[in-house]
Amino acid sequence: MVEAAYAIILKEGAEQLTMRRLAIALDSTAMAVYHHVRDKDELLTLVLEHVARNLPRPALPHEPRERLMAACTLMHQAFTDNPWVVPIVARGDLVGVSAIWMTEEIVAALVSLGLSDERAFWTHQTIWYFTAGQVMSTVPRPDLNLGAGAHEPSREQPPHSIEVATADRDAATFPHLSKLAGRSRQLEAAYTYRMGVEHVLDGALAQRGYGTQPASRER
Repeated sequence: MVEAAYAIILKEGAEQLTMRRLAIALDSTAMAVYHHVRDKDELLTLVLEHVARNLPRPALPHEPRERLMAACTLMHQAFTDNPWVVPIVARGDLVGVSAIWMTEEIVAALVSLGLSDERAFWTHQTIWYFTAGQVMSTVPRPDLNLGAGAHEPSREQPPHSIEVATADRDAATFPHLSKLAGRSRQLEAAYTYRMGVEHVLDGALAQRGYGTQPASRER
């Protein structure tokens, strides 16, 4: 049943997974499916755990910063391979427990780098949101398929928003963006996930020694 639900998600997207759709795939009835799972949330939790159990768990570096980067990279790869997971896990109440070791490793590494438990938690949240947003904005998803009548996407990249915004305007309107016009896509291509995590980490570590309240409350 879990394998069949997972196959539906991979092919059609998590939104298309219903008890009725699963019953059809199993050549059964929705009522029969309800004998095994309480509702769709329980079914999704089983699928999340199925995915989590099959994620790689290699040995991590001992140095805290590199250990953190390795754990973040594994999380990013897991989301990249299973982008449908992101909006489900973002709800906060469904999780594949077998993948929580990555969260533990990230928070532990942040504490080892000198952050308080609270700031380690907040920094992990920032890294998670960055990772989820990066995956959702770059990885194709089956639930965003436009259908059989849709045209194949062009191999030629469209202009970057910076080029669009500055094309017919005087450079003085957006002076800094105008300097980037013409090479925005090149700079975008050079940007990596690791760079983003490094930026978050550098900012977080700069606050070592601060209190346990968010910065906006400390001022």
